[in-house]
Amino acid sequence: MKTTVLVISDLHLGGPEGFQMCTPPGVDRLAAFLRWAGTLRRASRQVHLVLAGDVVDFLAEPDDEARPRAEWTWSAFAADEALALDKLERILERTRAAWDALSDLVAGSVALTLLLGNHDVELSLPRVRRRLLDRIAPSGGRVAFLYDGEAFALGELLVEHGNRYEGWNAVSHDGLRRVRSRLSRGQPAGPFAPQPGSELVAQVMNRIKAKYAFVDLLKPETGGALPILAVLDPGLWTRAGRAIAEGTRAAWRQARIGPRGPRAGDLEAVAAAPGGRPRGPPPPAPPYPDDDAIALADELAAGAVAEGLVEDLESALLLRAFRKRQEKDQATFDVGSEASLYLEPARALAASGHRVVVFGHTHQAKRVRLEAAPGEATYLNTGTWADLMRIPTSIYQGSEKEGRAALRAFLAAVRTNDIARYRRQVATFARVDLEGDRATSSDLLFFDGEGEPEPISTEGVLRRLEPDTA
Repeated sequence: MKTTVLVISDLHLGGPEGFQMCTPPGVDRLAAFLRWAGTLRRASRQVHLVLAGDVVDFLAEPDDEARPRAEWTWSAFAADEALALDKLERILERTRAAWDALSDLVAGSVALTLLLGNHDVELSLPRVRRRLLDRIAPSGGRVAFLYDGEAFALGELLVEHGNRYEGWNAVSHDGLRRVRSRLSRGQPAGPFAPQPGSELVAQVMNRIKAKYAFVDLLKPETGGALPILAVLDPGLWTRAGRAIAEGTRAAWRQARIGPRGPRAGDLEAVAAAPGGRPRGPPPPAPPYPDDDAIALADELAAGAVAEGLVEDLESALLLRAFRKRQEKDQATFDVGSEASLYLEPARALAASGHRVVVFGHTHQAKRVRLEAAPGEATYLNTGTWADLMRIPTSIYQGSEKEGRAALRAFLAAVRTNDIARYRRQVATFARVDLEGDRATSSDLLFFDGEGEPEPISTEGVLRRLEPDTA
């Protein structure tokens, strides 16, 4: 039997206005994709859709939206099922078009598998999980929900979210299982240590995003967002931006847990240590690649305080730094290049016999041939359906005068949250065709909402992220 498997991840559905990573037009495009997926089913071909984690975004939902915005708080993990259900209901209502289309797809005999990510951990809680499945398949259907760290495997294909290979965002599934066990019996949830990355989002990033919506959309995150934040608001950089910098640096240096994933007890040990870091000396690691960006942010913030953010500081120093980093920043969007943090686990999985390995999590669409794998194997990263931003090409290129003008325009836009012309949805999906267990083809494609989907390319990603000039 022929089977076409479609994989999308990192939809990040949810959040009130200003916190939505997938905006209403993006939800409409997602609904269009789901309707298109249903047209692929034939008598001779089954269709299987995999939602590979971070389907919804509990971290984008405030704990009590009824309170004034200035008083909002966020939880890294909502163990209170009533709170988690309330957040889910808000998400389902805000993004109704996508859930209607998904329900229709399942009713049309397309198989569906959902995986857990690191922004939607609460979906695994008993009552929350039942509500989600009732919304998707009220009359039944071929629906599976994988949690407890389980991957999706079908023949030579393996799909997982990808967060388990970096401890900053790896979920403690042992701890989560204990929480679910207690909740299923009507008992208090008990303690659970959320992943440090979620704590950073809930306690630091969301407070910055409340003022500057670009902060979790701009790629590269550290090299691009942090120096800009230091220019826009040196006080906020001092209070909160530094925490982001130290968090990303800690993730790089201390949260690498190897290509085989975490061992039993690893994540609990990290959570129990002071500052969420392993006890004892940190393992050796290469220099953090964005130390220059953090140092620049410190310099910019200090200069802004001392000189009142004079134009020369804003346009000359920052422009010079961006142009110096141009090659590094552009490499973020190179679809043929992936960090070893994810490639090494992908190679290990390929060595186990999986000819196609698909991750999500990074929000960066990738397609890499796994040279070290026995036989032919391919690694795909499905990217994201959340919006992305990039530093405009006009800042990197042209004369210094032109670059300064483009930079001033960009800074003015992000300062006032007038970023509609810069934020873009680059919707991508993996397609893997199987005959029996054998993967006969695999690729990553753009879904633009009209016409036939085209294979991804670096040029295609960069073109779709160019700001609207109208």
